[in-house]
Amino acid sequence: MANLDGYSNDMIWRHLPLRNLTVALFVWLGLTVLFAGVSMRIEYQRASEELAATGQTIHRLISQRAAQHDAHLTSLVALIKAAPELPETAIGEVFQSIVQFYPRITAIDLVRLPVDGVSTAATLISWPGPLKTDLSPIASAIAGQKQGEVRTYLNTAYPGRYLLGKRATAGNPGLAIVVQIDPVLLIEGDERPAWAHVRVSLDGETVLDREANGPSVTDSILTQPHFSKIVDSQSQPFMVDATRPLALSDILSGTRIGGFALACLAVLLLLLFTWQLKANARKLQQTAEEAERRAHLHEHETRLAHALRVNALGELASGIAHELTQPLTALLSQSQAALRLAASEHPDPALLPEALSANVREAKRAGAMLKRMRDYISKREQKLVLADLNQIVVDIAELVRADLEKRQITLILDLATPSPQAVVDPIEMEQVLHNLVRNAADALEHGDMPDRSIRIETILLESGAIIQVSDTGPGIEADTLPRLFEPFYTTKTDGMGLGLALCASLVERIGGHIDGRNQTSGGAIFTVTLPAVEQHLKAAQ
Repeated sequence: MANLDGYSNDMIWRHLPLRNLTVALFVWLGLTVLFAGVSMRIEYQRASEELAATGQTIHRLISQRAAQHDAHLTSLVALIKAAPELPETAIGEVFQSIVQFYPRITAIDLVRLPVDGVSTAATLISWPGPLKTDLSPIASAIAGQKQGEVRTYLNTAYPGRYLLGKRATAGNPGLAIVVQIDPVLLIEGDERPAWAHVRVSLDGETVLDREANGPSVTDSILTQPHFSKIVDSQSQPFMVDATRPLALSDILSGTRIGGFALACLAVLLLLLFTWQLKANARKLQQTAEEAERRAHLHEHETRLAHALRVNALGELASGIAHELTQPLTALLSQSQAALRLAASEHPDPALLPEALSANVREAKRAGAMLKRMRDYISKREQKLVLADLNQIVVDIAELVRADLEKRQITLILDLATPSPQAVVDPIEMEQVLHNLVRNAADALEHGDMPDRSIRIETILLESGAIIQVSDTGPGIEADTLPRLFEPFYTTKTDGMGLGLALCASLVERIGGHIDGRNQTSGGAIFTVTLPAVEQHLKAAQ
């Protein structure tokens, strides 16, 4: 991928925030765990549905075979009732064919029931041979059955078997058919999946218990899928229970989850890379827009500062004219004196250089005043230099002194020694001080107080330098204090509300701070705090 405004792929990865990487990691872990959970849930549901289908099949087979047992008993009873005398050979052959065709039926006996429940039962016909155990207890129970009723008997004398008994005749003694069944053969080998654990019980006693093939999972944390249903048979109401033992490994596919985790990680990293790429592009665009906005703001402030300086110069025009009158008058006087000296009959050669030197001094004085005024109203870019703050205060004092004298306001300078130094734009700092002095003069001019003075003080600190402008006027109203530096807010009828706002902007632009408050002794005081030279140079690096 190509670079984007100086950002390479390696740079993008190196600049990814740790918080974003952590969030991506947690999202990846969450998605992987969620996928594992959903996958396990699906596999568990599939296993449960497969068990339910298998349980239904086994239940249906056992129900069908129970019905077959009942049908065999009904057919045998009908055969016995139809014969006027017991055809032992024919009945024995029928018994033999049934046992041979249905392996789960292991024996069939025709039994004479006890007389009045006293005598013992006697086996009349049997295949493949008479039961080795006395049938009298079971025969006595069969004698008490209703005609046509079939009942299942469990007896410890016949382990692993159960017996079905049905009366064949109603006489006394009567006859009964006893069928012996191997419950293991109720379900043939291929009818039960290897994973299924099947248990068949009657009245809570187990007649068939086929364990699932494979290791035991009795310690599994999973709830084992289970199927349970009773056989709909009056004679053999077996309870069929089927369970599918499941271990966590049976439903948790490491290959599938690992594949998803890798794919999810790749997608998340791609999304994170794309997001960071777009974020870098937005950041570069915002940086360019911010730089453009600052350039427009700086240009606007420069134009505003120039306009305010021109406006202030208009207010000082009379004072400036007065200031220029002094050197011009001196120039005129010294020049006239030099002319008279030159026209005299005996000129003094020593006086002429003195007059010319005075003219040069006054011309330089006038030129310095004009340069200061030209610099003050000039429209130019900000130029930061290491400046002497005391000299800036002296220069602005010379500029405003005539106007203050006209208003009968005393200007007091309290300059620190040694002179504080700061990295500033001297012209902009002069404008800040001029605005503060002019505001103080306006407050004093409209007030009635005996002491009408403005003090400019410089203070040298280890952390920088301070310039304070204070007055003896009425102070700042309480509701005005919070809004002193708010643009377009003014208490003057002819003010624009931009002077103090511009002062704050010019001072903050060089890393300084300005605030205003009332003095306890009366009047307002504005404090301009400028950073130390070392601090400013460190911030500029």
